[in-house]
Amino acid sequence: MQHFRKIETEQSLRDARWNAARRLDDCAAYMANEAQRMGALGFVFLSRPEHLLRGPSWLRGATSSVAAHYRYAREIMGITDRDQLYA
Repeated sequence: MQHFRKIETEQSLRDARWNAARRLDDCAAYMANEAQRMGALGFVFLSRPEHLLRGPSWLRGATSSVAAHYRYAREIMGITDRDQLYA
């Protein structure tokens, strides 16, 4: 039988982290991690050149959606603006 190395996908790694959660603290850490990951992917998505043609109202909506991911992650982790140096 052949064994394949490094065949894990990003989805399977996330599933493994979720299945390893045993307490509510683990679930909160997982959700905060996912919210930050989606926020980071959103900022990369917004910087693509084809979105320059969409207009300012689309950009405001998309930016607020990405910021909401970070806000949700900070809410889960209990981080306030005073806790962060850059805020």
